[in-house]
Amino acid sequence: MQRKKQNFIQGAFILMAASLIVKVIGAFFQIPLQNLIGGEDSPASGLFSAAYRIYTAMLVISTVGLPAALSKMVAEATACGREHEVHRIVRVAAGIFVPVGAVGTLALLFGADTFAGWIKAPDARLAVMAVAPSVLMVSILAVFRGYYQGRSNMVPTAVSQVIEALGKLVVGLGLAYYAMRQGMSAAAVAALTVLGVTLGEVAAAGYMLLQAAVARRQAEPVHVLNDAMRPVGELAKTLLSLSIPITISSAVMSLTDLIDVALISTRLQSPAVGMDAVEAMATYGIYTNMAINFFNLPQTLITALAVSVLPTIASARAAQNFTKVSHTVATTLRMTLMITLPAGAGFLLLSGPILRMFYSEGTVLGGQLMGLLGLAVPAVALVAVSNAVLQAFGRIDLPLISMFLGALVKIFGDYYLIGDPAVQIAGAPLSTAACYWLIALLNLFHIARLSHALPPIGRTVGRPLAATAGMGAAVYICSFAASHLLDAAPGTIVDKLVTLVTILIAAAVYGGLLLALHAVEREDVLLLPKGEKIADLLHLK
Repeated sequence: MQRKKQNFIQGAFILMAASLIVKVIGAFFQIPLQNLIGGEDSPASGLFSAAYRIYTAMLVISTVGLPAALSKMVAEATACGREHEVHRIVRVAAGIFVPVGAVGTLALLFGADTFAGWIKAPDARLAVMAVAPSVLMVSILAVFRGYYQGRSNMVPTAVSQVIEALGKLVVGLGLAYYAMRQGMSAAAVAALTVLGVTLGEVAAAGYMLLQAAVARRQAEPVHVLNDAMRPVGELAKTLLSLSIPITISSAVMSLTDLIDVALISTRLQSPAVGMDAVEAMATYGIYTNMAINFFNLPQTLITALAVSVLPTIASARAAQNFTKVSHTVATTLRMTLMITLPAGAGFLLLSGPILRMFYSEGTVLGGQLMGLLGLAVPAVALVAVSNAVLQAFGRIDLPLISMFLGALVKIFGDYYLIGDPAVQIAGAPLSTAACYWLIALLNLFHIARLSHALPPIGRTVGRPLAATAGMGAAVYICSFAASHLLDAAPGTIVDKLVTLVTILIAAAVYGGLLLALHAVEREDVLLLPKGEKIADLLHLK
């Protein structure tokens, strides 16, 4: 087949751009939706959220880990010239996971009353039924995405993600508006709104099917270098043995969120701390709705890099191109730190002002917690990419061990730190940072052991860290000057403009220092779209 292929940096940037577009579309969906159907306390909003939570839980069971496992197998078979096996792998994946998705859909359709009863919301039955077909659609999407990612073509994945989000925005909001204008019941409003999610998935799956049909029609014969094909049973066993552990290890952030849910409120109400239930839940809400929401943003970009790097390393190892493996690992780790070190520093230095741009209350405590989470930002990113590297190396067991040890640190950290009257809720971000740094360091140790080397510390860590320090100094100078010259009250328009200008100056200073310190080199920029023109423009040699 004739394929459109990108290098892993180009693929990562395509997925990053799609993720940012999806985030923006998501904001345009969530904010008007809450206003339209009555806010978070309205029955329709609650019923919609209940059905959506069931849907996401079913997706974790049926599809998470499949695209990563499938992309690894496809990349390896492609690198070895086993084109016939590539198509057999995809057929095996579809034969396993599409039926699983179909079972999930049927379970939601015919068990809607049971599911609604479990969450103590009988009126959610219609919404659960409306979201049910999306589980099958996402199973189909997972197979296509895994195939194209294994071929190092990230465009179909990116386009399908945007189509999903647009379907939810246009159809979901449109149906919600129609239902409200018709004066329908809360159950009907929720069902029609969540139908937008389903139709978005249907549109994305339709795009993938159309893309496959067009590609098949335009395909040109490819010389098959190796006719060997593993038996169907062996491929199925390999696919499951990869996808299940990857699913578990990819749930690290969900696991830490669950630990927080279980322990924060309980420990804040312990005799030593002495909060009542209302105060504890209000404190927990500030932590999750403010600090955690912003904490998750940088990880969106890094997830794209992890998705792109896995098939690249897997194919290079299959072709025994170990020079490419070492170069890809080095570039990935350096890019990860170049993106997340300044993000973490921004959390530490500007968390309060950033929150004041969006919220009017709770920004003092929220800013303190978000600042502490800044310590964890680089670690979470390193966990994502190091997990992908280890999975590409075929050591899917090692991230599981690291994750288990990190979870223990998180549990004990939450329990003892949050229960300390001197620490209280600050124990949650501190234990999160300790959890992720332990996992990241263990993973990096394993990568060094398996690859017999890690990239140079100075170039990978030292230069981005020095640029981050310079950026931090610029932020401090700007904040100090603004506070003395303007004396803007917190939360005012002037305060928000100062924060925005400070962020722009910080970004410019950081970019300039990266170039001055030669943290970015010509060979890195050449990997980007139009890389040669960009390198010439920046005078990189």
